[in-house]
Amino acid sequence: MATLRLRWSEHEARKPYARPFMVSFVDDSGSDLGSVALNGSDLLYWSQFGAAVAALSGELFVFDSVDSAADPQRAWLERLAPLLPAADAISVTPRSTFDHERGRVFGFAVAGDGAAEAVVDAPTLLEYQEFQAALVHQTGRLLRVPSVEAIDDGAPRRRAWLQWLRRVVVRPASDEAMTATWPWR
Repeated sequence: MATLRLRWSEHEARKPYARPFMVSFVDDSGSDLGSVALNGSDLLYWSQFGAAVAALSGELFVFDSVDSAADPQRAWLERLAPLLPAADAISVTPRSTFDHERGRVFGFAVAGDGAAEAVVDAPTLLEYQEFQAALVHQTGRLLRVPSVEAIDDGAPRRRAWLQWLRRVVVRPASDEAMTATWPWR
């Protein structure tokens, strides 16, 4: 059966405008049919994947089992999951920096599994799929949170994601925290 092969490059992931994933298309006999280089979101988002393949190869990529699924995005992640190492047992630590226009701002360092560390901004942290794409782009590891992915409706899904984040995001260090106690966690 025709399939895909993935290779991630940590060196490429650190470059601006990086495309750290080499996606190779392999036919039934195992012969390479060609490859495209993609970033994390182009790899993970089903609709973006098809558009990226068309833009970079001129070929139409159709995967009937994904397109016909009730949730094509979830079906696509199921296809990718065996091709990527899992991002398990992650921790997220706030780190502040000084921005000349905005003052002190926090980024969030994501660590776990002995993999390369990822750094995301607050808007990316708070959106499950954006976080998932940033993490796979920077570390080559796929985060799957079944309790979040099982929810189709936007608002309950966001609440489930925030609930999950509460367990993995540590508070800022005492010298950077707003107060010793923070009741909105």
